[in-house]
Amino acid sequence: MAVLGFELLAVITLLNRIVVTGILVTAFALIIYIGLYNRHSPIARDFALVLACVIGAFLGDLLTQVSETGTDMWLRFQWIGIAFVPAASLSLSDTLLRATGDAQPLRRLAPKIGYVAGAVVFLLVMSSQYVATPGISSAGLPHLTPGLLFYPFTLYYFACVAWATYNVIEARRRSLTATTRRRMTYFALAFAAPAMSMFPYLLPTSWPLVFPALVPWLGVLLVNMGVGAAITFMGYTVAYFGASAPDRVIKRRMMKYLIRGPLLAAIVITSLVLSNRIERWLELPGFFIGLIAVATIILLAQLFIVTLQPSIDRLIAGEDSAEVKRLQHFSERLMTTSDLTQYLENILAALCDLLRARVAFVATCPGPYEEPLYVMVGSSDSAAPMQLPVSEEVLQLAMSLQPSADQSADKNAVTNNAAKSLLEYDFMQWEDFWLIPLRALESPTVLAVLGLAVRPHQLDLSDAERRGVTMLIRQAARSLEDAQTQRRAFEALERLVPDAEEMQRRMAQTANPAAPTVSDFERSPAENYDDMTHWVHDAMKDFWGGPRFTDSPLMQLQIVSDAMTAENGNATKALRRVLSDAIEQLKPDGQRSFTAAEWMLYNILELKILQSQKVRDVARKLVMSESDLYRKQRAAYAEIARIVADMERDARRNGEE
Repeated sequence: MAVLGFELLAVITLLNRIVVTGILVTAFALIIYIGLYNRHSPIARDFALVLACVIGAFLGDLLTQVSETGTDMWLRFQWIGIAFVPAASLSLSDTLLRATGDAQPLRRLAPKIGYVAGAVVFLLVMSSQYVATPGISSAGLPHLTPGLLFYPFTLYYFACVAWATYNVIEARRRSLTATTRRRMTYFALAFAAPAMSMFPYLLPTSWPLVFPALVPWLGVLLVNMGVGAAITFMGYTVAYFGASAPDRVIKRRMMKYLIRGPLLAAIVITSLVLSNRIERWLELPGFFIGLIAVATIILLAQLFIVTLQPSIDRLIAGEDSAEVKRLQHFSERLMTTSDLTQYLENILAALCDLLRARVAFVATCPGPYEEPLYVMVGSSDSAAPMQLPVSEEVLQLAMSLQPSADQSADKNAVTNNAAKSLLEYDFMQWEDFWLIPLRALESPTVLAVLGLAVRPHQLDLSDAERRGVTMLIRQAARSLEDAQTQRRAFEALERLVPDAEEMQRRMAQTANPAAPTVSDFERSPAENYDDMTHWVHDAMKDFWGGPRFTDSPLMQLQIVSDAMTAENGNATKALRRVLSDAIEQLKPDGQRSFTAAEWMLYNILELKILQSQKVRDVARKLVMSESDLYRKQRAAYAEIARIVADMERDARRNGEE
């Protein structure tokens, strides 16, 4: 019986160490999460301080259990959490109440006094015996013994915890929405658990030797498990404060983080600890067993996440599960530019194989509002790798072909009616190239031009070749039409994104237990970089005249009003002056270079916007492809938006001064 009790005590002690390790991992993971997503929220920052106290106290507890020497030092180190948790709890509860509109100067001063008192208590514990004296061990639980000031500290400790708990309950009572009240209920139920569990109860009481040692260890285990659950519930509630994202996104992000972070880490640590215990059963080194267990757990965890994540997302979404499923379906089947390029390359390669063509390409004429498309397979004797084998004028001529009318021909461009009837498409021959306009399947709109470099003797096609060419051309046209439809949908969504992000930012600022105030909905364009980038992008499109420039929201900026003085009250010239000055601020020092990376953004805007040069000429001068030019141009617009926002902020600050 005694042996069984001893074995059971060893198991509970081991489980307690695992639970304490899990608490440390979870608390640290929540601090990282707050730093990533909620660092701008005062409530989240105060909660991070409470978690830091939890880490300090439980780390000292764990080191005391595993340390063979220096137990007294780790028992004293544990007080870094015990001494400061009253002040951290008061600060968190006060921030919650202030978020509801209940601000009291005395209550706001109390946490500051508490942090000073905590520092004094910790220094006394580490350097004297006034609070705690060298410890003893009863029932295998080492602890200090109380000093002269321990009992006043006990009164202070529980008074602060009681006051903080009352503040949280009051904050819940002042909550107006059902959702916030429910979350505050979770928070209130879990709030006192960390502070109540960290108090060193054994200092004044010890443990009576007449009772079995199994009882206190079992109680410690249950309490520690409750603390782990409490800080998780509190972390779930705090995750909604200061996060500019919908509740569905926060739930999914939090769940995914907890599974991949603290849960996986806790399981790995558990496997390592248990591997050392079972090595004598398998007669294998514990280190070897631990490595195999860790690798297996990590792989199975990823399989679990990948397999069940869609179901978890729909479960989290609740009533919105149908919409979430639809979004998941869309995200898996949308076609990116790389997908379209790869698909067109496959079609062109099949055409080359079918007709024994040297070169095949699909191209669109560069437009003012969208990026040109250029895909080519094979090699052309007359064209560089990144240059079209035909001119832009020839592409435009091919795109102007009508599906039911013959085209006028000259010695360079001949419409082949026989081939047209074979391919079921109008096409033209330009030197060695067949140029076939790719039309939308449900409208006569020409989407692009498909070019094939074939020999004149290949104009006579067999029935199989005609069917194959017709099918491949239709597939290419269908893919371009789908990509165009998707791009229009994206453009419509992009126009909604700034408003949606602004709404989410406002939701984050007003996601407090109290009703929002009018000031929560005030909008300052200088603080919204995403909106500013969108406005700069539109203004640059019509830089030398157009409705997107004259009606731009940038006209409302203070710097534009200031610039109107120098432009005789002309707002259009004032905005153009502001944007030109912003572009000049991108100009690096030293001699200008068209290939240096530091000159890239300035060169793009100066050549394309200020000098109004064509995209093709700018790309050639800067030695880059046109698609790369468009990508870097977007980065330049974002940089101009940042500069304009800084200029606006400086102008307002100067105006206030």
